[in-house]
Amino acid sequence: MSIKQIAEMTGLSMTTVSHAINGTRTVSRRSLALVQEAIEKTNYRPNLAAQMMKTHRSKTVTIIIPETEPNNSTNCFYFDVLNGAKSCLEGKGYELIVSTYPEYDVGKLMKTSVLQHKWIDGILLVPASDRLEDVEPIRAIGLPLVLVDRWVQGCDLPQVTSNNREVSAEAVRLLYQSGGRRIAFIGSQMHNSTALDRFQGYCDAMDELGLKKDESLIFRMPGHSLDYGYEAASSLLERGADAIFAANSTLCLGAMKRLNEKRVSIPKDVSIIGFDDYAWTEVTNPPLTAVTQDANSMGRRASELLLRLIAGEALDNSRISIPAKLTIRQSHGPRGETPSGNTAKATDF
Repeated sequence: MSIKQIAEMTGLSMTTVSHAINGTRTVSRRSLALVQEAIEKTNYRPNLAAQMMKTHRSKTVTIIIPETEPNNSTNCFYFDVLNGAKSCLEGKGYELIVSTYPEYDVGKLMKTSVLQHKWIDGILLVPASDRLEDVEPIRAIGLPLVLVDRWVQGCDLPQVTSNNREVSAEAVRLLYQSGGRRIAFIGSQMHNSTALDRFQGYCDAMDELGLKKDESLIFRMPGHSLDYGYEAASSLLERGADAIFAANSTLCLGAMKRLNEKRVSIPKDVSIIGFDDYAWTEVTNPPLTAVTQDANSMGRRASELLLRLIAGEALDNSRISIPAKLTIRQSHGPRGETPSGNTAKATDF
Protein backbone atom coordinates (compact mmCIF):
# COMPACT_ATOMS: atom_id res chain seq x y z
CA MET A 1 0.00 0.00 0.00
CA SER A 2 1.34 3.42 -0.97
CA ILE A 3 0.38 7.07 -0.53
CA LYS A 4 -0.84 7.04 -4.14
CA GLN A 5 -3.22 4.16 -3.42
CA ILE A 6 -4.53 5.85 -0.26
CA ALA A 7 -5.13 9.00 -2.33
CA GLU A 8 -7.14 6.95 -4.83
CA MET A 9 -9.16 5.31 -2.02
CA THR A 10 -10.02 8.60 -0.35
CA GLY A 11 -10.37 10.85 -3.39
CA LEU A 12 -7.78 13.20 -1.95
CA SER A 13 -4.62 14.47 -3.58
CA MET A 14 -1.32 12.72 -2.86
CA THR A 15 -0.07 15.98 -1.35
CA THR A 16 -2.93 16.13 1.15
CA VAL A 17 -2.46 12.47 2.08
CA SER A 18 1.27 13.02 2.59
CA HIS A 19 0.69 16.04 4.85
CA ALA A 20 -1.91 14.12 6.85
CA ILE A 21 0.43 11.17 7.43
CA ASN A 22 3.59 13.15 8.12
CA GLY A 23 2.03 16.04 10.02
CA THR A 24 3.92 18.52 7.85
CA ARG A 25 0.91 20.77 7.27
CA THR A 26 -2.55 21.19 8.75
CA VAL A 27 -5.30 19.44 6.80
CA SER A 28 -9.06 19.56 7.28
CA ARG A 29 -10.71 17.30 9.84
CA ARG A 30 -12.61 15.56 7.06
CA SER A 31 -9.44 14.82 5.09
CA LEU A 32 -7.63 13.62 8.20
CA ALA A 33 -10.52 11.32 9.09
CA LEU A 34 -10.56 9.85 5.57
CA VAL A 35 -6.82 9.17 5.67
CA GLN A 36 -7.00 7.63 9.14
CA GLU A 37 -9.85 5.36 8.06
CA ALA A 38 -7.91 4.20 5.00
CA ILE A 39 -4.81 3.53 7.10
CA GLU A 40 -6.80 1.43 9.56
CA LYS A 41 -8.45 -0.58 6.77
CA THR A 42 -5.21 -1.29 4.91
CA ASN A 43 -2.75 -1.50 7.85
CA TYR A 44 -0.60 1.01 5.98
CA ARG A 45 2.87 1.55 7.44
CA PRO A 46 4.92 4.47 6.11
CA ASN A 47 8.50 3.88 5.00
CA LEU A 48 10.56 5.27 7.88
CA ALA A 49 13.72 5.80 5.86
CA ALA A 50 11.82 7.69 3.18
CA GLN A 51 10.11 9.84 5.79
CA MET A 52 13.42 10.73 7.38
CA MET A 53 14.89 11.77 4.03
CA LYS A 54 11.92 14.03 3.28
CA THR A 55 11.20 15.53 6.71
CA HIS A 56 14.51 15.01 8.55
CA ARG A 57 12.44 13.43 11.31
CA SER A 58 12.15 9.82 12.40
CA LYS A 59 8.82 10.26 14.23
CA THR A 60 10.53 8.52 17.14
CA VAL A 61 10.88 9.74 20.73
CA THR A 62 12.72 8.10 23.61
CA ILE A 63 11.85 8.18 27.29
CA ILE A 64 14.73 7.47 29.66
CA ILE A 65 13.83 6.25 33.14
CA PRO A 66 15.87 4.94 36.08
CA GLU A 67 16.02 1.26 36.88
CA THR A 68 14.59 0.33 40.29
CA GLU A 69 14.72 -2.67 42.58
CA PRO A 70 12.55 -5.67 41.61
CA ASN A 71 9.01 -5.44 42.99
CA ASN A 72 9.45 -1.73 43.68
CA SER A 73 6.14 0.10 43.34
CA THR A 74 7.97 2.87 41.47
CA ASN A 75 7.90 0.53 38.48
CA CYS A 76 4.08 0.84 38.50
CA PHE A 77 4.40 4.62 38.59
CA TYR A 78 6.70 4.70 35.56
CA PHE A 79 4.42 2.27 33.74
CA ASP A 80 1.59 4.80 34.13
CA VAL A 81 3.87 7.62 32.93
CA LEU A 82 4.76 5.52 29.88
CA ASN A 83 1.11 4.84 29.11
CA GLY A 84 0.32 8.55 29.19
CA ALA A 85 3.26 9.38 26.95
CA LYS A 86 2.47 6.53 24.57
CA SER A 87 -1.18 7.53 24.13
CA CYS A 88 -0.19 11.10 23.29
CA LEU A 89 2.67 10.24 20.95
CA GLU A 90 0.94 7.42 19.07
CA GLY A 91 -1.99 9.74 18.44
CA LYS A 92 0.43 12.01 16.58
CA GLY A 93 2.09 9.19 14.65
CA TYR A 94 5.18 8.91 16.86
CA GLU A 95 6.82 5.77 18.18
CA LEU A 96 8.04 5.69 21.79
CA ILE A 97 11.26 3.86 22.70
CA VAL A 98 11.93 3.10 26.38
CA SER A 99 15.48 3.17 27.69
CA THR A 100 16.74 2.75 31.26
CA TYR A 101 19.82 3.54 33.31
CA PRO A 102 20.95 2.49 36.82
CA GLU A 103 19.47 4.93 39.33
CA TYR A 104 21.88 7.68 40.47
CA ASP A 105 24.52 6.61 37.91
CA VAL A 106 24.94 9.66 35.69
CA GLY A 107 27.87 8.14 33.82
CA LYS A 108 25.82 5.19 32.64
CA LEU A 109 22.93 7.51 31.81
CA MET A 110 25.09 9.21 29.20
CA LYS A 111 26.09 5.82 27.79
CA THR A 112 22.47 4.82 27.24
CA SER A 113 22.51 3.32 23.75
CA VAL A 114 19.68 5.40 22.39
CA LEU A 115 21.65 8.59 23.09
CA GLN A 116 24.41 7.38 20.80
CA HIS A 117 22.09 7.65 17.79
CA LYS A 118 20.96 10.77 15.98
CA TRP A 119 17.73 9.35 14.61
CA ILE A 120 15.47 10.21 17.56
CA ASP A 121 13.49 13.45 17.42
CA GLY A 122 13.30 14.20 21.13
CA ILE A 123 13.87 12.99 24.67
CA LEU A 124 11.68 12.61 27.75
CA LEU A 125 14.02 12.27 30.72
CA VAL A 126 13.59 11.33 34.37
CA PRO A 127 16.80 12.96 35.68
CA ALA A 128 19.33 11.00 37.73
CA SER A 129 19.59 13.79 40.30
CA ASP A 130 18.52 17.36 41.01
CA ARG A 131 21.88 18.77 39.88
CA LEU A 132 22.01 20.92 36.78
CA GLU A 133 25.41 19.56 35.77
CA ASP A 134 23.92 16.07 35.42
CA VAL A 135 21.43 17.27 32.80
CA GLU A 136 23.79 19.47 30.80
CA PRO A 137 25.53 16.62 28.88
CA ILE A 138 22.16 15.38 27.62
CA ARG A 139 20.97 18.84 26.66
CA ALA A 140 24.26 19.33 24.81
CA ILE A 141 23.17 16.62 22.37
CA GLY A 142 20.93 19.31 20.91
CA LEU A 143 17.63 17.43 20.78
CA PRO A 144 14.31 18.72 22.16
CA LEU A 145 14.24 17.69 25.83
CA VAL A 146 11.56 17.66 28.55
CA LEU A 147 12.14 16.55 32.15
CA VAL A 148 9.54 14.30 33.80
CA ASP A 149 8.76 13.48 37.45
CA ARG A 150 11.89 15.12 38.86
CA TRP A 151 12.78 18.78 38.52
CA VAL A 152 16.25 20.33 38.40
CA GLN A 153 16.92 23.65 40.12
CA GLY A 154 18.09 26.39 37.77
CA CYS A 155 17.29 24.38 34.64
CA ASP A 156 15.64 26.29 31.79
CA LEU A 157 13.99 23.22 30.24
CA PRO A 158 10.28 22.38 30.47
CA GLN A 159 9.69 20.21 33.54
CA VAL A 160 6.57 18.24 34.50
CA THR A 161 6.23 16.97 38.07
CA SER A 162 3.70 16.28 40.82
CA ASN A 163 3.10 18.74 43.66
CA ASN A 164 5.10 16.46 45.97
CA ARG A 165 5.88 19.03 48.63
CA GLU A 166 2.36 20.38 49.08
CA VAL A 167 0.58 17.02 49.17
CA SER A 168 3.18 15.55 51.55
CA ALA A 169 2.54 18.41 53.96
CA GLU A 170 -1.18 17.73 53.73
CA ALA A 171 -0.61 14.05 54.55
CA VAL A 172 1.28 15.03 57.72
CA ARG A 173 -1.49 17.46 58.70
CA LEU A 174 -4.00 14.64 58.38
CA LEU A 175 -1.90 12.43 60.66
CA TYR A 176 -1.86 15.27 63.19
CA GLN A 177 -5.62 15.80 62.92
CA SER A 178 -6.02 12.08 63.58
CA GLY A 179 -4.09 12.29 66.84
CA GLY A 180 -0.47 11.81 65.77
CA ARG A 181 2.13 13.83 67.66
CA ARG A 182 5.36 11.85 67.28
CA ILE A 183 5.13 11.70 63.51
CA ALA A 184 7.91 9.75 61.81
CA PHE A 185 9.21 10.03 58.25
CA ILE A 186 10.40 7.09 56.13
CA GLY A 187 11.86 8.01 52.76
CA SER A 188 14.91 7.60 50.58
CA GLN A 189 18.18 9.51 50.52
CA MET A 190 17.91 12.99 49.03
CA HIS A 191 19.43 12.30 45.62
CA ASN A 192 16.56 13.76 43.59
CA SER A 193 13.82 16.36 43.79
CA THR A 194 10.95 13.97 44.52
CA ALA A 195 12.68 12.59 47.61
CA LEU A 196 13.67 16.10 48.70
CA ASP A 197 10.23 17.62 48.11
CA ARG A 198 8.44 14.90 50.07
CA PHE A 199 10.78 15.39 53.01
CA GLN A 200 10.44 19.18 52.76
CA GLY A 201 6.66 18.77 52.82
CA TYR A 202 7.00 16.73 56.01
CA CYS A 203 9.21 19.45 57.53
CA ASP A 204 6.83 22.24 56.43
CA ALA A 205 3.88 20.60 58.17
CA MET A 206 5.84 19.77 61.33
CA ASP A 207 6.96 23.42 61.60
CA GLU A 208 3.46 24.71 60.88
CA LEU A 209 1.97 22.43 63.55
CA GLY A 210 4.62 23.34 66.12
CA LEU A 211 5.90 19.77 66.33
CA LYS A 212 9.53 18.96 67.00
CA LYS A 213 11.37 17.25 64.15
CA ASP A 214 12.98 14.43 66.10
CA GLU A 215 15.95 13.13 64.08
CA SER A 216 15.49 9.72 65.69
CA LEU A 217 12.12 9.49 63.88
CA ILE A 218 13.49 10.49 60.46
CA PHE A 219 14.72 7.66 58.24
CA ARG A 220 16.37 8.32 54.88
CA MET A 221 16.89 4.81 53.56
CA PRO A 222 19.38 3.89 50.79
CA GLY A 223 16.63 2.35 48.66
CA HIS A 224 12.89 1.72 48.33
CA SER A 225 12.67 -1.99 49.14
CA LEU A 226 10.26 -3.72 51.51
CA ASP A 227 13.22 -4.61 53.71
CA TYR A 228 14.15 -0.97 54.22
CA GLY A 229 10.59 -0.09 55.24
CA TYR A 230 10.54 -3.10 57.57
CA GLU A 231 13.87 -2.07 59.11
CA ALA A 232 12.77 1.53 59.66
CA ALA A 233 9.50 0.48 61.32
CA SER A 234 11.39 -1.79 63.74
CA SER A 235 13.42 1.18 64.96
CA LEU A 236 10.45 3.56 65.05
CA LEU A 237 8.50 1.28 67.37
CA GLU A 238 11.38 1.38 69.84
CA ARG A 239 11.42 5.19 69.68
CA GLY A 240 7.77 5.82 70.42
CA ALA A 241 6.44 6.91 67.03
CA ASP A 242 2.64 7.16 66.99
CA ALA A 243 2.28 8.06 63.28
CA ILE A 244 4.26 7.43 60.09
CA PHE A 245 4.44 9.24 56.77
CA ALA A 246 6.09 6.87 54.29
CA ALA A 247 7.23 8.73 51.17
CA ASN A 248 7.17 5.61 48.98
CA SER A 249 4.54 2.88 48.82
CA THR A 250 7.01 -0.03 48.94
CA LEU A 251 8.64 1.41 52.05
CA CYS A 252 5.15 1.85 53.46
CA LEU A 253 4.22 -1.76 52.79
CA GLY A 254 7.41 -2.95 54.49
CA ALA A 255 6.60 -0.80 57.52
CA MET A 256 3.04 -2.15 57.70
CA LYS A 257 4.37 -5.69 57.53
CA ARG A 258 6.54 -5.06 60.58
CA LEU A 259 3.72 -3.34 62.50
CA ASN A 260 1.41 -6.27 61.85
CA GLU A 261 4.08 -8.77 62.91
CA LYS A 262 4.50 -6.90 66.20
CA ARG A 263 0.70 -6.86 66.63
CA VAL A 264 0.67 -3.08 66.56
CA SER A 265 -2.85 -2.00 65.66
CA ILE A 266 -3.16 0.40 62.71
CA PRO A 267 -4.38 3.11 63.30
CA LYS A 268 -5.28 2.49 66.95
CA ASP A 269 -1.65 2.40 68.09
CA VAL A 270 0.20 3.83 65.08
CA SER A 271 -1.39 5.63 62.12
CA ILE A 272 0.25 5.57 58.69
CA ILE A 273 -0.05 7.25 55.28
CA GLY A 274 1.82 6.14 52.17
CA PHE A 275 2.81 7.76 48.88
CA ASP A 276 1.46 6.35 45.60
CA ASP A 277 -1.80 4.50 45.41
CA TYR A 278 -2.12 1.12 43.69
CA ALA A 279 -4.62 -1.74 43.70
CA TRP A 280 -2.98 -3.42 46.69
CA THR A 281 -3.44 -0.36 48.91
CA GLU A 282 -7.16 -1.17 49.08
CA VAL A 283 -6.57 -4.67 50.47
CA THR A 284 -3.97 -4.00 53.16
CA ASN A 285 -5.05 -4.40 56.78
CA PRO A 286 -6.41 -1.78 57.22
CA PRO A 287 -6.86 -0.22 53.75
CA LEU A 288 -4.12 2.34 53.23
CA THR A 289 -4.63 6.08 53.07
CA ALA A 290 -2.20 7.20 50.37
CA VAL A 291 -1.18 10.00 48.04
CA THR A 292 -2.37 9.31 44.48
CA GLN A 293 -0.30 10.83 41.68
CA ASP A 294 -1.71 11.31 38.18
CA ALA A 295 1.26 9.68 36.46
CA ASN A 296 -0.67 9.17 33.22
CA SER A 297 -1.34 12.91 32.92
CA MET A 298 2.30 13.60 33.74
CA GLY A 299 3.48 11.47 30.82
CA ARG A 300 0.86 12.89 28.49
CA ARG A 301 1.57 16.53 29.37
CA ALA A 302 5.33 16.08 29.02
CA SER A 303 4.82 14.48 25.60
CA GLU A 304 2.61 17.35 24.46
CA LEU A 305 5.35 19.80 25.39
CA LEU A 306 7.99 17.70 23.64
CA LEU A 307 5.97 17.59 20.42
CA ARG A 308 5.67 21.36 20.49
CA LEU A 309 9.44 21.66 20.85
CA ILE A 310 9.97 19.20 17.98
CA ALA A 311 7.67 21.34 15.84
CA GLY A 312 9.96 24.31 16.49
CA GLU A 313 7.73 26.14 18.94
CA ALA A 314 9.41 28.28 21.58
CA LEU A 315 8.15 27.44 25.08
CA ASP A 316 8.40 29.30 28.34
CA ASN A 317 10.55 26.91 30.32
CA SER A 318 8.37 26.79 33.39
CA ARG A 319 7.80 23.92 35.77
CA ILE A 320 4.36 22.35 35.42
CA SER A 321 2.91 20.71 38.52
CA ILE A 322 0.28 17.98 38.08
CA PRO A 323 -1.98 17.94 41.18
CA ALA A 324 -1.94 14.82 43.34
CA LYS A 325 -4.81 13.49 45.45
CA LEU A 326 -4.88 12.19 48.99
CA THR A 327 -7.04 9.07 48.88
CA ILE A 328 -8.67 8.69 52.29
CA ARG A 329 -9.14 5.17 53.62
CA GLN A 330 -8.56 3.92 57.15
CA SER A 331 -4.87 3.60 58.02
CA HIS A 332 -4.45 7.25 59.05
CA GLY A 333 -6.85 7.16 61.96
CA PRO A 334 -8.28 8.43 64.10
CA ARG A 335 -5.82 6.96 66.55
CA GLY A 336 -7.34 4.98 69.38
CA GLU A 337 -9.97 3.43 67.11
CA THR A 338 -10.04 0.11 65.31
CA PRO A 339 -11.22 0.61 61.69
CA SER A 340 -14.25 -1.12 60.25
CA GLY A 341 -15.55 -1.22 56.68
CA ASN A 342 -13.69 -0.19 53.54
CA THR A 343 -14.59 3.23 52.22
CA ALA A 344 -12.39 5.62 50.31
CA LYS A 345 -12.58 9.16 49.04
CA ALA A 346 -10.10 11.36 47.24
CA THR A 347 -9.20 14.94 48.08
CA ASP A 348 -7.46 17.27 45.60
CA PHE A 349 -4.63 19.53 46.67
